[in-house]
Amino acid sequence: MHSIMYVFKRKPELTLEEFYYHYEHIHAPIAKRLPKLVEYRQHQTRLAGKGDGFYAGENRYDAASVYTFENAEDAEMAWLSSVGDELEEDTAKLIDTKTMITLPVTVRKVFTLE
Repeated sequence: MHSIMYVFKRKPELTLEEFYYHYEHIHAPIAKRLPKLVEYRQHQTRLAGKGDGFYAGENRYDAASVYTFENAEDAEMAWLSSVGDELEEDTAKLIDTKTMITLPVTVRKVFTLE
């Protein structure tokens, strides 16, 4: 599998509520249309509290997205597609790309409660 994680902040002119609404209801439906996409996960941050382990302080980021494809070729094709262009255009409206962290990752399931 070929996975990539993006960790990001919203555009400064957006409230957190506006950002999360757009991320879930506008951005996600575009992302889901990427050719050859196997899985797409959105992770919205929340206020830290009891049970959050080593985390201390305020959230510096608003969300993370993980896109998974079968292989690098499928991912490249998706990003270069017309849907990839549409997603990039929407990203520019939503995400502060200057502070975004891009992480190529290997997703490894360690445990799932069944």
